[in-house]
Amino acid sequence: KSNEIKERMSHLSAHLARRKARVEDGAGSRANAILFNHQDFEQLRSECLQIGSLFCDPTFPADWNSLGYNQLGRYSSKTSGVEWKRPWELCSDPRFLADGARRTDVCQGELGDCWLLAAIASLTLDPQILNRVVPPGQSFTSQYAGIFHFQLWQYGEWVDVVVDDWLPTRDGKLLFVHSAEGVEFWSALLEKAYDSPFT
Repeated sequence: KSNEIKERMSHLSAHLARRKARVEDGAGSRANAILFNHQDFEQLRSECLQIGSLFCDPTFPADWNSLGYNQLGRYSSKTSGVEWKRPWELCSDPRFLADGARRTDVCQGELGDCWLLAAIASLTLDPQILNRVVPPGQSFTSQYAGIFHFQLWQYGEWVDVVVDDWLPTRDGKLLFVHSAEGVEFWSALLEKAYDSPFT
């Protein structure tokens, strides 16, 4: 039993040392978010633009395994007929964020995560916090490469999470979070970033 305690203490000590080194380096601060899965948004977008290809996130593939299990598993009635599509396949003029964020940009879908939706909707009440979590300047026109990023607060540190814009749909409509107008996608992509392997 004492070996088990020593091992746990050693693991905790190593974790605290890594965290201290990151803090001293500024990692996880407002100015220097930690890159989740070591994915650098600017670098990945630049590479996609250079080769003329849309980003496909290897850590969150557009397939059944990314939807979940049990009620959202491969053979669930909630996921039958699901097709993964990019926003420009769902409407002619997709917008990341149009005319400011409003609570109506956040409508619940098949995923039972109303607690998350309440948190996302509350971001619309404070533009400064919204801009922190949903970095401005992202769009489906200027420098579009099928890649977006969000900054999430986890365990006292800011983490930058990258996602592609493949979203699960059924009958031409988003399966999960969507905007009331159906042309704005920041909330759906933010939900994807939170539900990615990040959690």
